[in-house]
Amino acid sequence: MTARILIVEDEFIIADEIASIVTDAGYCVIGPQGSVDQAESALAQPENRPDFAVVDANLRGGSSARIAERLRTLGVPFCVCTGYRFNDLKPTFGDVALLQKPVDGRTLVAVIRTGLDGAGAAK
Repeated sequence: MTARILIVEDEFIIADEIASIVTDAGYCVIGPQGSVDQAESALAQPENRPDFAVVDANLRGGSSARIAERLRTLGVPFCVCTGYRFNDLKPTFGDVALLQKPVDGRTLVAVIRTGLDGAGAAK
């Protein structure tokens, strides 16, 4: 079974790039979802339950902390992509992997694989 990766990103070009990286690595993409509300709606549907998520730190001018909390509640590993300084995000996102935009494809795939390995998900 191919792992399902949720992408939560509000910038179309960046979302498309991340989706291409994820697809090229052999994973199934859920989304991209461009807002907190869209991501929450996707997570509320059991058939959309991801094995891993890639989440933008800032969605349409607001924090994606609610999505991070929802993913934690569901036991879904995730990473956060950002253009912000990592130290500013640590209090909100804790010890999840933080990736600087623009995202390096090899690094993103490595972070996804590590997250999936830790969760025992399909690769």
